[in-house]
Amino acid sequence: MDSHHMLQEIREQPQALGRILADTRPRIRAMVRAAWNTYHPSMFFLTGCGSSYYAAMIPAHYYTYSLGLNALALPSSEFVWYAPAPDGSSPILVSLSRSGRTSESVEAIRKARRVGMPSIAVTSDPASTMSEECDYSLDTGVTSEESVIMTKTFTGGALSVTLLGIEFSKAQGTNPIPQRFEDELGNLPEDMHRVVSAVDEQAKARAEAAKAKRFIYLGSGGNYASCLEGALKLRETSYAASECYHTMEFRHGPFAELEKGIQVISVAPKGKHAREQLALLKEIAATGANVLPISNEPTVTETFEDSIIMPESIGNELAPILYMAPLQLFAYYYAVKNGRNPDEPRNLTKFVTTEINSQT
Repeated sequence: MDSHHMLQEIREQPQALGRILADTRPRIRAMVRAAWNTYHPSMFFLTGCGSSYYAAMIPAHYYTYSLGLNALALPSSEFVWYAPAPDGSSPILVSLSRSGRTSESVEAIRKARRVGMPSIAVTSDPASTMSEECDYSLDTGVTSEESVIMTKTFTGGALSVTLLGIEFSKAQGTNPIPQRFEDELGNLPEDMHRVVSAVDEQAKARAEAAKAKRFIYLGSGGNYASCLEGALKLRETSYAASECYHTMEFRHGPFAELEKGIQVISVAPKGKHAREQLALLKEIAATGANVLPISNEPTVTETFEDSIIMPESIGNELAPILYMAPLQLFAYYYAVKNGRNPDEPRNLTKFVTTEINSQT
């Protein structure tokens, strides 16, 4: 069973993140210096398709809430169809794609060029179409996966675009980077190694015991994007019905769906919102739905025996990247349990070519 590429690539994430911090980060610094000196961007459009769009949502959260940058994450196709003509905000496009050949993301760069907006392509292939047509090409340094499914390129892309934002924020000079952010970045590869080691067996046991007809994922802040990706991983590998909500939004309507046979997976790191999250999860459990928290908050994991317990020591800032590992592993083991090949999901290819017209 361990012969699947997807599992191997999930386990390679500590090394991939370490490579980005050691080797790619100096290239990011130089690129941002050049882009800042030329364009002084003050509005960041972060785009991607599928997993790459969700990966762009994580840094968009950081840009807005931690780094003092004006950012909007949106799917590449939406950028192509609706992106504004430049106004006085000096926008820049950051387009994320593992292959650098996904049609809508290529077209996003062409649209940016047509409206006079500079672009940065973030890919795993410096020889790709996007890398050649953009103003600045960032090769993350994470080699592309053998599996169709994105794992290490997802967390690697999210980290790379986050590091871009940190450098742009420093260049802008109006907001100091929170020290805890830098501290956690330094520990990230080691933390990811600890997470994968701690949760591998737990994720396997929970996935093999799962008997749900539907899965609902709940997360907030940057973890909402991770939960979107976790739900997508399950759909891609097992074709299971899965959906995702912002944690506290779930009460507003979707709560009506709950009944026995529904599995609710909640990313609930320790922190100031743990009490509200625990109260919600108890309400969910009272409907007969099964609750599976992924958490390092003891009040949560002690309440639900089906928890996936994350290491106590990992920080909160980079939770959206670290909590991806148990979400990926759960999807992997659930697919294998159901006799699927997670490396080769039906109807999917490594990148999508489709016709999309960006003429306005």
